[in-house]
Amino acid sequence: MAHYELAVVGAGPAGLAAALTAADAGVRVVLLDGAPEAGGQFYRQTARQLHARRPQRLYHAWPTWERLRDRLAAHCSTGLITFLADRHVWHVEPGFAVHALLGPQQQTSETVTADALILATGGYERVLPFPGWTLPGVLTAGGAQAMLKAGLVLPGRRAIVAGTGPLLLPVAAGLAAAGAHVAGLYDSADPRAFAKHTSALVRSPEKLLEGAGYAAHLARHGVRVRFRQTIVRAHGSDRLEAVTAARTDGTEHLIECDTLAVSQGMLPHTEIAQTLGAALTDLGTVTVDDEQCTDVPRLWAAGEATGIGGAALSLAEGEIAGRSVAARLRGTLPAPYLKAQRKRRRLRAFAEAIESAYAPPPASAWTAQVDDETVLCRCEEVAAGAVREAVSELGATDLRSVKLLTRAGMGWCQGRICGPGVAGVAGCPQTPARTPFARPVPLGVLTETNSINERPES
Repeated sequence: MAHYELAVVGAGPAGLAAALTAADAGVRVVLLDGAPEAGGQFYRQTARQLHARRPQRLYHAWPTWERLRDRLAAHCSTGLITFLADRHVWHVEPGFAVHALLGPQQQTSETVTADALILATGGYERVLPFPGWTLPGVLTAGGAQAMLKAGLVLPGRRAIVAGTGPLLLPVAAGLAAAGAHVAGLYDSADPRAFAKHTSALVRSPEKLLEGAGYAAHLARHGVRVRFRQTIVRAHGSDRLEAVTAARTDGTEHLIECDTLAVSQGMLPHTEIAQTLGAALTDLGTVTVDDEQCTDVPRLWAAGEATGIGGAALSLAEGEIAGRSVAARLRGTLPAPYLKAQRKRRRLRAFAEAIESAYAPPPASAWTAQVDDETVLCRCEEVAAGAVREAVSELGATDLRSVKLLTRAGMGWCQGRICGPGVAGVAGCPQTPARTPFARPVPLGVLTETNSINERPES
């Protein structure tokens, strides 16, 4: 197996910035990502075989991506960075031995080792269930964005974008620009909540301008943004035909559509960090210091895993982590990077303000809409009634006991998608699950990996 000075898991903004910064200092880096191209979700690349002529029209801050792409190509050509695409990291051993499944089939695995590790594993969307959310035509906001960026595919012709969080704006704008009729953006947030965070917001004028740009784009396409409204039901027989939106005063109205892109914010990927013993904050993010170091020796984390904050913050954290790693591997103190640290503080304050203003609705506000027939766990087809019975009749008091009694969360996603919904209906807190594997692994891969680890050194 190949050995490197530094392994970086994740090739989104944080991972790219970390790998490039470390390579600038002469560190030999391996960069692993599950996608066929670097960029992560924010810079998700259009499939090469589609020969997109103007891909920049799908992206914000395209010049930043061009600089990252060109720097990556330059370091790969010199051998300082080895970029391993289509590598789905499923386990990291202390030490650090990084195990990754290969390609779309994910039936074989390979291992690389490194002296230090940076986790830039990103985040995933929070989706709260409602009757009809499993109908074809209902998908996450990030899923709709991925279809558009990677496949140049519109998920439908008449779309509703709903939920809460800053992701809804670029998704709605992207769908409208691509030719979909966006019948509305329904956000459960109260715009008055932003007034409480004025000082943090005005210190990041570039972010406010970005949001204003999306709003202006939506206005040009005739897309109305409706605050304090929530999608409570999706209707259709074989696929989505309409949704019901409810205002805070309880009044409801029906909107015809063939696509619903829904999201209630983001959650961090922390499975690998937990496996390695890294501490988490009370918010479930990886705990790091001013250099992005975790409390595990030679382990750093950057980007959404340390707190949801967007691409610009991820780039700043990745740069800090890369500089810190390069210095520590050489036995020196990091060179001053006050500019990146100031930018991180400012953007972190902005992100925390946005997170507070776009807080998802409390469980009491949405669980009443979830009838007993609503499926919460798609993988195992567990309905809300079974979860409620596990709590009221069988004495379940936490997510683990609900999982054991109902199988909710035992499927392919291991509770990442259904976790918030199951926790809300069960009335118990959602706690990060400790699991030895970051994703499902074929038994043959586990057997082969154990056999390799048990072989005596020659």
